[in-house]
Amino acid sequence: MSNEKALSEFMAKISETQALLGELQAHVDDHMQVSPEDVTWGTVENAGYIVEKLSDITDWTFKRGEYAE
Repeated sequence: MSNEKALSEFMAKISETQALLGELQAHVDDHMQVSPEDVTWGTVENAGYIVEKLSDITDWTFKRGEYAE
């Protein structure tokens, strides 16, 4: 039994992941498109939301925190 279709789909997901990570990196490099004088507690909350989601993904990926075995 061949896994060519699964491999092809997996590689497509890798490519999609790389594109999303690139977008996020550019957004962060641009200080989330917020100038220093425009920072509010709302922008802090938005940044915290991104950190929360990325932390959950990295914890799941590396089996840390609630995902530890």
